[in-house]
Amino acid sequence: MLHFAKPKPSHFEEEDINEVVEKSLAILQTKLKKGNITAFFDRGQNLPKVNIDTHQIQQVLINLILNSIQAMEKGGLLTIRTFKTDSEGVGIELKDTGIGIPRSHLKKIFDPFFTTKSEGTGLGLSISLKILENHGATIDVESEEGKGSTFIIQFPGIKKHAV
Repeated sequence: MLHFAKPKPSHFEEEDINEVVEKSLAILQTKLKKGNITAFFDRGQNLPKVNIDTHQIQQVLINLILNSIQAMEKGGLLTIRTFKTDSEGVGIELKDTGIGIPRSHLKKIFDPFFTTKSEGTGLGLSISLKILENHGATIDVESEEGKGSTFIIQFPGIKKHAV
């Protein structure tokens, strides 16, 4: 288990976040269909590129999407939106219509081994948080029981060096 929890060295490149989101959604297309979940991608236009390790960010997105699928046992809507942040960075918002997260659990969801599921290790969100911190990114969550959860990731803008 520790082998999976230990992050691999990052390989950063300037990437289009919309492409990373689309590839992540494509990987989970079958699970979304089986779960009777409609995925809607509101693709931000003219977004700056982000300096990321594509595979690591896909791991984060896949984990968040899988969590949403599990939270929508009877089907639902997953909306993913990309946008430009105030600080010239890029954001990703993932919003589901699942069961939501109890207020008492919100502060603990990024703790290693914290889980409310009968299956799973409770490492997905803590590993995702570490990956995002390594990218200089932040993740916030809002949730209401019975209505769903929203995760918002914000990546910093790429610093342009004066010549």
